Amino acid sequence: MDATTFNSTYLPLRKVILSVCVALLSDQEMAADTTQDIYLKLWEQRASLDEIVSPQAYVIRLARNRCLDKLKSASERLRENREVAEWTLQNSIDPSANPYEELVGKSSEERLKDWVNSLKEPQKSIFRLRHYEMLSNGETAEQLGLQESTVRSALSRLRKEARNLFEKEN
Repeated sequence: MDATTFNSTYLPLRKVILSVCVALLSDQEMAADTTQDIYLKLWEQRASLDEIVSPQAYVIRLARNRCLDKLKSASERLRENREVAEWTLQNSIDPSANPYEELVGKSSEERLKDWVNSLKEPQKSIFRLRHYEMLSNGETAEQLGLQESTVRSALSRLRKEARNLFEKEN
């Protein structure tokens, strides 16, 4: 398939692809990125696109599969992060610790949760994505639509604030 045929056949289907991606991903930015990924894949396989009988049905199926793959990988990454966090928590509890130390530890966790809940957006989301879901700075920035440098500086301020909170209370 030549570029002219590709442009006249597949470029008009952008709204169809984007609407499928938005419906499945529920995120406009991620849907737009996925749409671009789909067009890149289409362009790379344009030599075999002449065989496609229904281009619209083909791009809908391609969009659906790509979105499901993204959702599956995000779900798996979240599950793995939770498993690591649970394992770390379970293996970090010292059974010989005295009840007072356990109480102090639990109250620290509760204080941290209260502090995080008191944060305003986007700081709350930055902290949660980075420390609870264990996303990288880049992934956090991408999900929130921020610059990576903004995420780094916000995290630095938040960590300093958290340290000050616990130093005051101890």
